[in-house]
Amino acid sequence: MNKIELIQQLDKVEKIASVSRFKRMLMHPFKYFNSIIFREVIYKRKKVSKKVLSKTFFDTNMHLLLPSSTDIYLTGGKSHDSEIRLAKFLINNLKNDDSFVDVGAHYGYFTLLGSKLVGNNGKVYSFEASPTTYRILNENTHQKSNINAFNLAVSDEVSTLKFHEFPNLYSEYNTLDINQFKNKTWFSEYKPKEIIIKSITLDNFLHNKKVCPKIFKIDVEGAENKVINGLRDYLTENSPFIAMEYLSEERGNEEHQKAESKLNSLGYFSFVIDKSGNLRKIDFISKYLQENNLESDNIVFSKKVNAS
Repeated sequence: MNKIELIQQLDKVEKIASVSRFKRMLMHPFKYFNSIIFREVIYKRKKVSKKVLSKTFFDTNMHLLLPSSTDIYLTGGKSHDSEIRLAKFLINNLKNDDSFVDVGAHYGYFTLLGSKLVGNNGKVYSFEASPTTYRILNENTHQKSNINAFNLAVSDEVSTLKFHEFPNLYSEYNTLDINQFKNKTWFSEYKPKEIIIKSITLDNFLHNKKVCPKIFKIDVEGAENKVINGLRDYLTENSPFIAMEYLSEERGNEEHQKAESKLNSLGYFSFVIDKSGNLRKIDFISKYLQENNLESDNIVFSKKVNAS
């Protein structure tokens, strides 16, 4: 598929996500009942995930563990507005032969999309700290010659770290810091297990690999500042895009603010992604989130004032 066709297919994901549950059920009745009944009945009782195979909007098979990533299973893509706009940004900007880094890859949705966009001569480097989640990521990527996936945490030190794995339903919240979730209503029922994982810095990694990525996608649930600290040398000498999930003040965004400040000191400006996947410069991210009643959004940082 060319980029116009990819955008058209992604628009279908958005359309499916926008209709009522009843209409979604009519579109794919088997998938709908399979996933919803499993999530609401079986998973809540047994807390055991279910492996399924889905087709993405960019025509790539993808293994998933339900109930996490139910939206991909039902629509072919991550269907939240912020994720749709991020996908459009990647489609607009990643080209053949580019390199892309996905930090906090989960099952590999953006990793696989990046693989499609950069082509056989491009490279995708994908990082997932959770061993449980990484097993699915590896299954999705190990046969892709342009993807290298790693079961590592990305931080500001080469070390070992305590990491927290949530049960499947909340696996996208896996994190180094669980304090941000302790007041959530679901936390007492879905408490994480603590594991020890290895960490790297991207500065060391990129130096050793001798690669120059065009875009970094960062979604690391509170470790954003550590990731940026471990990438300072590369960001000082180069000008990649940084696409980072940014939380509102109500959800606790101190680490995001620190990462933003660090990026600003390195010459970066902040941008939101519009409905077409283009960038619009903003001055105050928290104010933007508050004015638009958003708990979070994917913010792009660029050294170019006119990044689009």
